[in-house]
Amino acid sequence: MKCGRKWNVSGLTVPPDCGILVQKLAIFDEKEQYALLGACEGDNEFVPIWLMMRCGMHPSDVAMAREKFRFNDQGKVRFLEWSRVKNAKPRREIVPDDIRPRLERWLAKGRKLTREGYFQLVRRVGARIGHPEYSPQTLRHTFCLQELRRFMRQNPPPPDPISLVAQKMGCTVAVVRQNYIDMLQWEALGGPSNDGQEGENASFHSGRTNASTDGREVA
Repeated sequence: MKCGRKWNVSGLTVPPDCGILVQKLAIFDEKEQYALLGACEGDNEFVPIWLMMRCGMHPSDVAMAREKFRFNDQGKVRFLEWSRVKNAKPRREIVPDDIRPRLERWLAKGRKLTREGYFQLVRRVGARIGHPEYSPQTLRHTFCLQELRRFMRQNPPPPDPISLVAQKMGCTVAVVRQNYIDMLQWEALGGPSNDGQEGENASFHSGRTNASTDGREVA
């Protein structure tokens, strides 16, 4: 049966007759984040999910890994560097020592998927821990949440953590506020409900609607 028009229910997008729920709200519980990584079977599942959730990559970035990725060693620290497919902005993230061999092995011999293939991969692994609604958007939103959490845990927190997160994500402050930050999660991290912003930067994304069912990307 062909899928019809999408409709939204409590932050999950449901295509009629398809039985597919898709979430893009971040995974707030850190134990659940680790559970998702732990549910992966082999490098072909673990590495793409790690890249999306811990580096904030879109699936199209992961799909272009062999062409786009390069390593930059600075002392004992190894950085993974790439340019975002969406806007060509440069990004880089530290690769932990325990991840390096898995990432290098996957780049050399791992199975590469299409953007839609990574969408299905996230759903499949999410289903193993009871969350078939997880999507690549869920993981990128989780990266944003974790970066905010990291800054908010500093003593004292930086005066404008959202701007710092926007730089790390390779997008604007307005996009982070409107597309990525859920108000309830922001307040749970200790963020003020009104941090003095005005205009388009003042509105926070509800986080519970407008997910995509076909692997399309936002921001």
